[in-house]
Amino acid sequence: MNTNQDGQQPLVVLLVEDEALVRMTAADVLREDGGFKVVEVVNADEALTVLEATADVRALVTDVEMPGSLDGFTLARVVKQAWPHIGIVVTSGRMAPEPKVLPSGAMFIPKPYRPADLVAAVRTVLPSGQTETPAEAPVPVLPSAIKISQPHTGIGAAGGLAQPLPEPEE
Repeated sequence: MNTNQDGQQPLVVLLVEDEALVRMTAADVLREDGGFKVVEVVNADEALTVLEATADVRALVTDVEMPGSLDGFTLARVVKQAWPHIGIVVTSGRMAPEPKVLPSGAMFIPKPYRPADLVAAVRTVLPSGQTETPAEAPVPVLPSAIKISQPHTGIGAAGGLAQPLPEPEE
C-alpha cells in the first residue's frame, strides 16, 4: 500500500457513486494515480453510515444523482456541516450546481472527467496539513434508531441497519 510523502498511511477518500463501472474506475484512479485509500459506497445513506463509524475520511467524492434519501449536493452540505475537516468534490454528467449550492471549499467537476482532473480535485480540497485524525469526535448525523454503534438488538447481524423495521404497535 502506498504511503503519503511523510511515510504515513494513505489518506482516506470516501467515494459515493451508484454506477458500478464509474465507481470502480474512479476508485482505481484514486488508488493508483492518487495513492489514496478508497472506501466505496453507492449512496448518501451508506456514506453517512461510514462517516459515523470512522474518523479516518479526509475527502468525499460524490455523484449528484443517486438512489437514497439524499442527492450529492445535499450530502455535500451535510458533510461540510458535520465534518468540516473533510474536503468535498461533487461530480455529475447531467447537471452543474447553481450558485451557492455547494458548500464553501467544495469543488465541482463535470463528467466525464480525466483521471488526472479527479486526483487534482481531491488534492485541491484537502485542507492543508490535514494528515492526522482530528481530535474531535464526529458529530452524529444519523437518527439514533439506525446508529451502527448501538449494541446488537437481535434484529439481525447488521444491527438492524439493513433489516426491515418491526411493525408499529397499535
